[in-house]
Amino acid sequence: SDSSSSSSSSVVSVDFERINFKKLLHSFFTRYDRKRVTEIDILLKRNEGKEAKLMLMLAKRYDTSNPLNAIYVTYHARLSAELGDFTTLATLYLSVFRPSDLAEVDNLLEKYRGKEEELFSKLASNFHAINPLKIRNVEQNIDYSQALRAFYEQHDVSKVAEVDATLSKSVGKEAILFSVLAEKYRAMNGLDPILKSRLEESDCKDYISLLQLYLAIFHPACTSSAESMLSRYGLGRETELFSTLAEKFRSTNPLSICKIVNKGDESVTKNKSLDKKTCASRALPQSPMIVAH
Repeated sequence: SDSSSSSSSSVVSVDFERINFKKLLHSFFTRYDRKRVTEIDILLKRNEGKEAKLMLMLAKRYDTSNPLNAIYVTYHARLSAELGDFTTLATLYLSVFRPSDLAEVDNLLEKYRGKEEELFSKLASNFHAINPLKIRNVEQNIDYSQALRAFYEQHDVSKVAEVDATLSKSVGKEAILFSVLAEKYRAMNGLDPILKSRLEESDCKDYISLLQLYLAIFHPACTSSAESMLSRYGLGRETELFSTLAEKFRSTNPLSICKIVNKGDESVTKNKSLDKKTCASRALPQSPMIVAH
């Protein structure tokens, strides 16, 4: 059953019984189909033990990201130190999005040996989920020293010699430091080049993924609150939210680089840097698992 969380790796495990599916569905339907909020209890009772399949079915039906993305991102951040190999990463990924197929981890990795990027790209597409390899890109350490040096070289050369000392006083609060400096010098945030670079590398499929990437750079402490932040703004006001954030942090508006087009309840991302073939819509296979050719 989908509720099984046994793993081929003892390092990672996801306790499905502790996942608040009711909260996930409430957030999902509030954004995409408010009239169905009253059906949540019935849906969960009808799909007890098959919650992961239910989430995937809803993601497909509304052509948006899998509601379990929020759960995966949380576990990924919590276990990031243990996710150094593909086996552990695939185990965690399937534990969240397709626990009934955990036994296939070794077979999948064997079939895609040397082509792991292709494997995770297909899994992400099949599950309407975030690509865990892209999360790694977002979580890469930022070279604050290089960024601050570049900022001072452009706006206050006299401060270049103080870069190390300044950062030593702001350990764990570097993002705040850059926001304060951007305001002080009335300049673009010194972390803006990081944002542009990571947006070009990303495959953000929806507003949640895009907001998580943005906050990971400019306000790391709030990265896990991306979904609730969007919910508070409400469906249809995402552009306003990103505009407000860009103004607050003095950054490029991520939507100027990564366009997300809403068509009714549909959410489609179009990255300006992607070619037409990449941007083309891709049909989902009948089974959420991969068929190796």
